[in-house]
Amino acid sequence: MDCPTCGKSLQTEQGMRQHHTKVHGEPLPNRVCSGCGSVFYDPKARRESCDDCNPNAGEHNGNWKDATETTSCDSCGETFSYYPSDKDGVYCPDCVEDAIGLLPENPSEKGARVTVECGSCGSNLEVRPAKFETQERGFFCTLECYGEWLSTNVVGPDHHQWEGGTIEYGREWWRIRRRALERDGYECQHCGAGPDELGQNPDVHHVRPVRSFDRPEDAHTMDNVVSHRRAEAGSIAVSSRDKK
Repeated sequence: MDCPTCGKSLQTEQGMRQHHTKVHGEPLPNRVCSGCGSVFYDPKARRESCDDCNPNAGEHNGNWKDATETTSCDSCGETFSYYPSDKDGVYCPDCVEDAIGLLPENPSEKGARVTVECGSCGSNLEVRPAKFETQERGFFCTLECYGEWLSTNVVGPDHHQWEGGTIEYGREWWRIRRRALERDGYECQHCGAGPDELGQNPDVHHVRPVRSFDRPEDAHTMDNVVSHRRAEAGSIAVSSRDKK
């Protein structure tokens, strides 16, 4: 394909266009106006109309340099120009820059505060009086303090993950527990601690929690229990070893 300016032959149209832009300093037209049929160049190759036919160009554009309107500043009374496409003119640029009469004299001044104690550590902190209507659990100076308070006070039925009361393990539990201890050599399978170090035999855990079974006795299998030094959290009731 030949360059329309210098006549140099190039293999592709794209190559010819790149050549014309780099060598001759002007891109070739890549669009045809849908209004008048003239050709023009658009960097993004998206426009359908030339500048003369573009319905959003020139005086049709709200930000056109000659499309400003004039009004008086509500603050100082001075006349200023603005683009109606932005919003109705209210304050002149000088008043906006200086914020004359538009902001409080001391916008950083705090409202009324009262002093309360952190519900966890007892430190003093200042809060708005309106907070008393919404803070049912009290006030806390940090998330860590709130977390400690929750750990102590929101337990059992008050906890959002509470799933009920005690679980009756049944008579089979004691046999499985004894067999698990014998299998594990009466040692914690996590750290190896035994009765001498623990002062008692290790606890026996369920790998899959008992609460996840429809019948608690189905959880008592050798492949679902392991000796461990720390017992499961929660309240668990088991049948007496002597119960037949």
